[in-house]
Order: sequence, then C-alpha cells, then structure tokens
Amino acid sequence: MIQAQGKLRLTLLFGWLFSAGAAAEDGPPVGALIDAVKEGNSVVRREAVERLGETRDPRAFDSVVAALRDEDPDVRRKAAEALGEIKDPRAVEPLLGSLRGGDAAVQWAAAVALGSLGKVAIPPLVDALRDSEPSVRWGAVKALGEIKAPSSVAPLVGALFDSDAVVRREAAESLGNLGDPRAVEPLAEALKDDEPSVQWDAAIALGRLKDARAVGPLIAALKDSEVGFRAKLVEALAAIGPPAADALVDALRNDDPGIRTGATEALASIGPRAVESLIQRLGDGDAEFRRVVRETLLTMGPAAIGSLIAALDHTDWRIRHGAGMALRKAKDSRAADIVAARARSAAPVAETYGERIEKGEPGSEDVLIEALSFAGHVAMARDFVKAGNPLLEEAGRLWLEDHGKPVSKAAGKEHGPRWGGSLSVP
Repeated sequence: MIQAQGKLRLTLLFGWLFSAGAAAEDGPPVGALIDAVKEGNSVVRREAVERLGETRDPRAFDSVVAALRDEDPDVRRKAAEALGEIKDPRAVEPLLGSLRGGDAAVQWAAAVALGSLGKVAIPPLVDALRDSEPSVRWGAVKALGEIKAPSSVAPLVGALFDSDAVVRREAAESLGNLGDPRAVEPLAEALKDDEPSVQWDAAIALGRLKDARAVGPLIAALKDSEVGFRAKLVEALAAIGPPAADALVDALRNDDPGIRTGATEALASIGPRAVESLIQRLGDGDAEFRRVVRETLLTMGPAAIGSLIAALDHTDWRIRHGAGMALRKAKDSRAADIVAARARSAAPVAETYGERIEKGEPGSEDVLIEALSFAGHVAMARDFVKAGNPLLEEAGRLWLEDHGKPVSKAAGKEHGPRWGGSLSVP
C-alpha cells in the first residue's frame, strides 16, 4: 500500500515536471523542483520537497524553509526532514519554529533534523530549553540527545527536572543514549519522579549506562513498585550485570517483598554471571535468607548446578552445606547422583558420630559436618549443638535452622556425646 502511494506521488510529480518541460533522464533539475514546491497540488509539493532534500543542494534551502509554513502538515514534515538532509546551519531557527504548533509528526521531524545539524546547533538548542513552550523544550532536548556531544550533558541534566513530564522523559532517554557517567546521579534522582513514565525512562537510561553506582538507587526503587516499573528496574539491574550481583544478593534479605522479588528476578536475568555471588552467600544470614539464595540459584539452570556441585568441595563448610541443601531440591540428574554418592559416603560416619565426638580427634570436624549434611537427622544435629565443640555446635544449629527445627530444645538435654569425652575417662 505504502509503496503504491509512493509510486503515485512520483507519477504526479514527474507528470507535472513533464508538463512544465523540466523532466530529464537523470532526474529533474533543482530549479524545476523549486518551482514544483509552489504547485497547487500538495502531493506534488510534498514529493518536490523530498527530492530537494535528497539533492542536498544549498540552492534549495530557501524554498524548503518556505515549505515549513505550508498549509499541508505532510509537506511541512517533509520540509523538516529535507533540512536535516541539507544540513545548512541557518536551518536551526526555522526548525525551532516548527516545534511550535500541534502536529506531532512535524515536531518529531524538526527535532530529528535539528539533531542532524551537529554541534553548530547546540548553543541555540540550549537557549531553547528556556522557551515557554513545552513542545520547543522537548524538541531541543531530543535534538541534543541526537547530537550526542559531551557539552549536551549539563543542559540535559537540567531538563531532567523540567516542569513538563514529556520534556523530563525525553531528557532521561537522551541522557541514557549519551552514555556519560555524569548522568548517573541525576537519573537516580529521577527514579523518584512523581510521573511514572519518567521513572520508567530513568530506569531504562540507567541500565544503558551500566554504572555500578546506579545499583543502590535501582534496588531502593523496587520498594512498593508496581509490576511494570519493577520490570524496568530489573532490566536495568540485569544490564549492569555482575557489578550489581553482590548488592542484589544482599537485597534478598530485605523486608519489602517487592525488593526481594525484584532482586531475585534481576539475579535470574543476570544468570551465570551472578552465580558466584550467590554461592558465596549460601552460609550467610538467617534460615530464610539462605533458603531464598538456594532457590534463586535453582532458577538459573544448568550453569548453577555445575557451580553448586563444585561448591561441595569449597573450603568453607557453610557453603558446602548450603550447596548440598540446594542440590537436594534440584531437578537435575547430576545433582541427584552426586547427592546420593555423598550420602553413601557419609553414612558410616553418621552411624558412628557419637564415638567420633567422644574421641575428639583434632581436624575430624569436617568429616562429621559432612556426615550431618548428607546423612544427618534431628537427634544428631542436637547432639552436635551440645557436644562442647564450637564448630560442631554452629553446624548443628545451622542444620536445625535450615530444616525448620527449633534449636532451643537441643540445649535443654543433658545427655549425649561430649567432645573428647573418652579422653577424660580414667
């Protein structure tokens, strides 16, 4: 349909040129196109203006500028686009004038054209940011974003706090496109804007900047966030990637469900690159935090399973224990096989744990803790708590907490093996 309309417009233009005696095999001359801009048929005017832009001939400038005042909005839009092609610095003021008025397509074309003029347009565009008309300020902001010059950052930051929300949105988008780190703090402030659409664009822009300084504000914005905004925040955090991982893991312990959910989704989006940060926290915090860490790891697929299996040989027994807890819940044959193998290996130690505690051999704690992790039970964990060995006590408490069993009952019992108890018997 569009292609057919384009052919019709060309046919009309060349029909007019032929009747005027201006048609040529290599295309109509500029003078003939300039005359066509004054033709009564708006389709001919529109096509003539577009062709003048394609010529980039400076002789076309005055006629194309005049076409910005055409009664037909399609002609005005094509005139703005043509001035962007011709790239004459004198076009700045006429194009700024085209930002006034009610036709959005013309305003858009004028803003893009201003951006195509390059650095020469920056001073008048900065001046236009003080215009009383919001559409002019919006167009200036969009053009500055198109130019992508470092000198545009400061005026765009100012526009981020304009009285008009549409201007603020465009400023956020432009700052994200510029990629300048000076925009991080202002964009983080814009996450608190009263207008939700500005918040969204600020989040998107921060994701494009990929600056670790944005992580804290993005996580804070997750609090009480509605679903759509939270999705943008999560996308931004995921775009920042591994530098956000540690802070996101910390956010899993936040009291606000929105923050916890958003942090979990962001970590899952970061994927394998966030796995190591989660692995390192398997033994931290309270039971609920550890549970969330394990469940988040299990959302990350095969890469996380491989890392969890490797973590079974970590130097920290807390991480080994947490990895084992996670692997028991994994729906993966590799996890099932390794858990079963570790359980078989641990079974003989679990059956004789009381004797081993009584012997109290230095360095045997790791073997006992491994047995508790893979072949333990509630009575064994409670015996660990009151065995008189700080390491075993901590391991017993952790096991009970992670299995939802009360720890307090363990301390109330008087009987059970004591660390090195057999050495004190005469």
